[in-house]
Amino acid sequence: MKAQQKLWMTSLLLLAVFLLAACGNNSSNANTASHSTSPSPSATVASTDTTGGSNAASNSGENETREFEHGKGVTVIPANPERVVAIQYTGAMLALGVKPVGADNEWAKYPLLEQEWAGIEHVGDSWTGLNLEKIVELNPDLIVTHVEDTYEALSKIAPTIWIPWLQYDPPGQIALFGDILGKQAEAEAWQKQFDAKVAETKQTVGSIIGEDKTVTIFNIRPANQFIYGNKAMGGYVIYDLLDLKAPEIVQQEVIDKGLGQLEISLELLPQYANSDYVFLSVLANDGGTERAAEVTEGAIWKNLPASGNNRVFDLNWDTYFTTDPLSTMKQLDAFAELLQATQQ
Repeated sequence: MKAQQKLWMTSLLLLAVFLLAACGNNSSNANTASHSTSPSPSATVASTDTTGGSNAASNSGENETREFEHGKGVTVIPANPERVVAIQYTGAMLALGVKPVGADNEWAKYPLLEQEWAGIEHVGDSWTGLNLEKIVELNPDLIVTHVEDTYEALSKIAPTIWIPWLQYDPPGQIALFGDILGKQAEAEAWQKQFDAKVAETKQTVGSIIGEDKTVTIFNIRPANQFIYGNKAMGGYVIYDLLDLKAPEIVQQEVIDKGLGQLEISLELLPQYANSDYVFLSVLANDGGTERAAEVTEGAIWKNLPASGNNRVFDLNWDTYFTTDPLSTMKQLDAFAELLQATQQ
């Protein structure tokens, strides 16, 4: 009799486990079937809220996730990430009022980010190497990076999104990270402020540099020199936002070809800098300052139209090197102040 009771109880227990498992599978299947990936309105990514309304309510927002399509595939990320490690995209997050728990060291040195950067942990950089142990210690719930070499290693620490650098201009970055971080309202507010700032600065700069004038961005380094287009070194502000004109050769050989910069020989400088204005940036380290002095004392430089007419302006490397949304907003003010100082 006892053996029969034991067998009966065992059968009931197995039946209960079976029923629970079946219910769990049905719930999971229903949840999966009720969601699909749709294009993001703000960028070339697709995102999906995989929690659904009922799950969102039951989880109180703490465990909500969604699928996010990026350059390396589809990754399940938090719907509202709170502990983000940013490799290269710190400025976009700071512009939206989100401070990463960790970020690459490179951006810490730029003065336009200094105030907002305070309190962010350094995790190395893509040039000298990321500190993966430090990133693990920070316990991120999301990592955003532009580096391919360490993508797989970062993905083992936390959900990781790979976004190629310079794929998005500053407003594009804001729209993208507004989506990633669940800060769409903040992104819209930033865009309105940005548009107003551009209009104001364009009016100020237009009163100093006429529509028919051309400008060149020239960069001197310790061993070579570059012409910049509209991607970095203030080029996005100067050419794209303020609509200042590049010489035809710069437009054709740099901007139209989508190049960030073009290395040229010094002998070609009169062709590329045959402009009304020249904005000069110098990489001072490792002899850059001394070489810049040699170049600007030479006959090639002195025969440039901008040099002869005293229309050469210095672009501080650290101020204008960055191309993130926060820095770009501040560069508009810095550029207007630079030109206004010449009128005094």
